Amino acid sequence: MRKPHAPKLPWRWRVVRWAVGLTAFMIGVGTLPHRWCAREARGWFTGEPTLQQRLARGVEHWLDTDLSRASFTTGSAQFNGEWLFGTYLMAGLGYGQTALEHPAWRARNVVLMERCIEHILTPQVRGFDRESWKDDPIDTLDGDSDHAAYLGYLNLLLGLHRALEPDSKYVALNDRITAALARRLRASRTLLLQTYPHQVYPADNCAVIASIGLHDRVTAGTNGPLVAAWLARCRANYLDPRTGLLIQAVDPDSGRPIDAGRGSGTALGLYFLSFIDRPFAAELFKSLKTELGDTRLGFAAVREYPRGTKGGYGDIDSGPVVLGYGVSPTGFALAGCRVFGDAGTFTGLYSLAHLVGAPRDQDGARHYVTGGPLGDAILFAMLTAQPELRLETKPAP
Repeated sequence: MRKPHAPKLPWRWRVVRWAVGLTAFMIGVGTLPHRWCAREARGWFTGEPTLQQRLARGVEHWLDTDLSRASFTTGSAQFNGEWLFGTYLMAGLGYGQTALEHPAWRARNVVLMERCIEHILTPQVRGFDRESWKDDPIDTLDGDSDHAAYLGYLNLLLGLHRALEPDSKYVALNDRITAALARRLRASRTLLLQTYPHQVYPADNCAVIASIGLHDRVTAGTNGPLVAAWLARCRANYLDPRTGLLIQAVDPDSGRPIDAGRGSGTALGLYFLSFIDRPFAAELFKSLKTELGDTRLGFAAVREYPRGTKGGYGDIDSGPVVLGYGVSPTGFALAGCRVFGDAGTFTGLYSLAHLVGAPRDQDGARHYVTGGPLGDAILFAMLTAQPELRLETKPAP
């Protein structure tokens, strides 16, 4: 038997009902997914120990895993090597930062940092850099090959370890690398070092100078004039004058820009500079937000290129670029938000990281499934970047 038709509503009421339904749908889309993905953001922003420990255990899993270049699938042996190196580097920084934030974790985290450093020092992990330079970064510290990224990043980790463990077994290595980097910077007409032969990236040099400045801080060293000169040169020559973003790449001879100011380099560079010059890092963070930041439906993301840039398809530094937004700058920007107390932007960025990263908790450990070893390690470092650097420093002699 057929059911009788319901009385037909007047057209005005039908329009109202349609509008109410559409409004409810848009409110749901605009609030529910974001709120669900943002539910942990405040805990991460305030340094909730349970969340940090969960990810720390997930990252520790990768230290116990026999990782190699074959664990990554960039399509390039060099980039696979960079990702292997980056996994141990970011893991070590995360353990150091959480040791500063939670002093009770210090003894264990120092040991975990040492495991990261030992991995980085293996011939296997050094291989990507050695193959590009045709000499070894550690064996040739008295030489002239720059090795900016490998040595600068490693030295920053060594300095952080030394701040936590003044009698670090890496004291001599930290001193030697710092001396080599400082000597090479002084010899450079551009005050920049090459990451690979004929390739110069200011973001990598932010790590170099941050490692020298951190060494000075924990040892009462004497490289202050060099650090000041570098920061002044960077402000004058290596920021895009229109956007204030850090130039991505420069000519190794002239120092002239050969790439624009971009999100990945700016976000990573300001994180490194936050170890030694927070006002400069804050300037870069402001430029990053102003020029590249966007929020839609509660989710925040960071563009890789300024609006209106032609091309802009991304590369190994940016990660995938979708609708102009880069994976790397969005993830790296979390650190700037936490360092400079921007809870609102942090919440939006973390919401997107949670949505895309697909976190999975098991046996007290967390993995962001889509990121793999490097993704877990990067998020660990960025989510635990320190609002205050409470470092044990030696007084000047």
